[in-house]
Amino acid sequence: MKIIELKINNPKEIYSELTKALSPYRVEPVGSVLFIVEGTKNKPIIGIRYPGKKVKKRVLKRVTKNSALWANLYDFEVVPYKNNKEVGTRKFTFGELFKDFYEHKKDSERFWVMLEELYKNNIITRKPPKLGGIDTQFYLLVLKWIWVQEDFNYRFNWEEVNSPVRYVLENRTGSRTTRGAGRAKFFAALTLLKHHGRYFTIEQIRKIIPLY
Repeated sequence: MKIIELKINNPKEIYSELTKALSPYRVEPVGSVLFIVEGTKNKPIIGIRYPGKKVKKRVLKRVTKNSALWANLYDFEVVPYKNNKEVGTRKFTFGELFKDFYEHKKDSERFWVMLEELYKNNIITRKPPKLGGIDTQFYLLVLKWIWVQEDFNYRFNWEEVNSPVRYVLENRTGSRTTRGAGRAKFFAALTLLKHHGRYFTIEQIRKIIPLY
């Protein structure tokens, strides 16, 4: 596996920087390139494994200069690390992150302010408080990259991320997918729990906003 250390120079241009870094490897086998996006090669914190399973070359009957030859081009797998070893992604599903927030983090105003900043700007500008459950800094970093992945797969088109390669979003059958809410869905569930948890149980919120 090829391992590349990738540093984002400008958080405001995170999508553009990622498209330029990832797109040259789109023809490689699934998951064969690992970009370390948080930490270093020697001390990795978060990696993204590319190409993702959803990346595919499209078969078109007619190709023009404006044809999108790729589908889901920037799908990738988020790879968390602990003590230089990969952590199973089952621990970091939206459902598990939501549960951890409910049990350990929902009452911290300082942590909530950081979540809002991360949601709006993809940045972590201060040291988070120490809380129970998943380490708070690690929680935010994992969520950051899951949200970026969600944005690529459900929220933005190729022009909005300044991709050097034109692509479309497709489902498993090859039909175009309707652009969804991306990160907004999970943040909405967190917001409902944070500000209206006295009216709703965690089970009710899961039914109102299904977390996959």
